Amino acid sequence: MKALGIALVIVAAALMGCTEDGPLDGACGSGFDAERGTVGDFGAGDAAQKVEALLHASADLYAASVAVEADVRGACTAMATDLGIPANELAPATGELAVTAACSRVADEIDTIIASMPTGVALGISITPASCNVDLQVSATCAAECDVAITGDAMVECRGELHGSCTGSCSGECAVQGNVSCTGSCSGTCSGTCSGTCHGTCSGTCSAMDSQGNCVGTCSGTCSGTCSAMCSGTCAGTCTSTLTGSCTGECSGTCSAAWQAECTGEANVMANAECKAACDTSANCKAVCDPPVVTIVAVALTNAQAAARVNALVLTLRANYPRLLRAQQRVQLTIAPSLPGFATAVRAASTSLRDVGVQGAACVASAVNVVTGAAAELDASVSVSIEVSASVSASGSTN
Repeated sequence: MKALGIALVIVAAALMGCTEDGPLDGACGSGFDAERGTVGDFGAGDAAQKVEALLHASADLYAASVAVEADVRGACTAMATDLGIPANELAPATGELAVTAACSRVADEIDTIIASMPTGVALGISITPASCNVDLQVSATCAAECDVAITGDAMVECRGELHGSCTGSCSGECAVQGNVSCTGSCSGTCSGTCSGTCHGTCSGTCSAMDSQGNCVGTCSGTCSGTCSAMCSGTCAGTCTSTLTGSCTGECSGTCSAAWQAECTGEANVMANAECKAACDTSANCKAVCDPPVVTIVAVALTNAQAAARVNALVLTLRANYPRLLRAQQRVQLTIAPSLPGFATAVRAASTSLRDVGVQGAACVASAVNVVTGAAAELDASVSVSIEVSASVSASGSTN
């Protein structure tokens, strides 16, 4: 994965649209407060509804940027504590963000620990990516309130995959939790044959083992961990299989009956340009992401001190790395796709919607600055989280 460079483009674009100090200074008043998420009432007209939707979306973007930064910085701070990094070494330099200082220092420490491992040897890491769910109803309700041309419910499509409980026939994948008979992918304990890679303990025959005796290959027996491909037997956890028919769990794909499905991907509402930009952004910024499943296997080292540091790294990564990855993937999977269009819409609205009044124009101008700051914060958080990921994935260099 690469850093969220698109956010830098957004920041530059937003800065070009910033209103210079002038008559609008202070005119917004209590009409918009991104930190509290409050937006004033600017009237019932077309322009007023668009302004309110854009301001609500700006507040949602701000809240998302704060949450992402807190997750990334919190994960890095926790790892720093576990790795014995003094708190004063996490303090940001002048003009540096706290998340950048903390995570960069942690990345450096991880580099040092990984370098102590034998040349070419890396930690055994298996990651099932985070799943981010967007509530399409948020976008639909927003569009119906914003776009005066819409009567009833707005049409919203899912750019990704719909999933939910299906009372009819499911065409796609069915995920069932519990202690269930499974012919599919098992996230948990597979009692049977794991035809893919078993990450964990294999009670039976394993085709490949790591230096600590953990299975990292095909397991013919019981795999206690995760089975990356096909588990034939009993799965204690979540069994995901492809089917067309009745699904007693979570259906991902299509359902023959009416269903209240969520979207794993991003929302795309059918509305005018300003309302579409605002409502897509609001829905995507409110996406709920489950943490990824991360399995990390340590490397056995003969040097006791080096082994202790590697083991400390493995323990803190198991505890904190999923949180960092979830924040990273939340931005990349749901927030980033709608940012370019939203930044353009807010910047354009600072002039095109001025007929809503001086206060409305001033609040939109304030929102431009909010979007600029939020985009920069998101870019910084994702960039340093990827820096940590790169360090975790590196190979040792000790001869």
